[in-house]
Amino acid sequence: MENQNTWANLPELLHQVERDLADPSVYYLLGGHYYDRDNHPRRRHYPAVFSLHHGEVANLEIGPDFVAFDTEFVRYPEDDEPHAPGPWVDRFRATIPFEQLYQLLRKVIPSGEEVDERLTFLPTDSVYYNERIHRENYPTPWTINQP
Repeated sequence: MENQNTWANLPELLHQVERDLADPSVYYLLGGHYYDRDNHPRRRHYPAVFSLHHGEVANLEIGPDFVAFDTEFVRYPEDDEPHAPGPWVDRFRATIPFEQLYQLLRKVIPSGEEVDERLTFLPTDSVYYNERIHRENYPTPWTINQP
């Protein structure tokens, strides 16, 4: 079920994302096996799933074999961290190698329509899918048992 868009035209697709970030009606969901972040003692984090939307990411950079951007998460203290009163915003730069990207979905919300708290992406929203990367890193029982 390889999407017609391949790793070869991934930079072109990501440049479209870059252009679309100026449009608040366009939403992307990017999925990868891992991402590296710049401000955490454990540099590599799994999985890499990000919403890319107007005002949510900044400084998108498309390199020869990676995509990087500034983003933020709302974090809660981990077990070994001092418990602050409530969550805080954790800002960082995420870098994802192309060889780890397995999915990019795009959804356009028509003008005047409200976006619920949860936005649902469907398979028809896929603009890039790399089945090999997805299966190698997230095998299902069915794929594990294949010869």
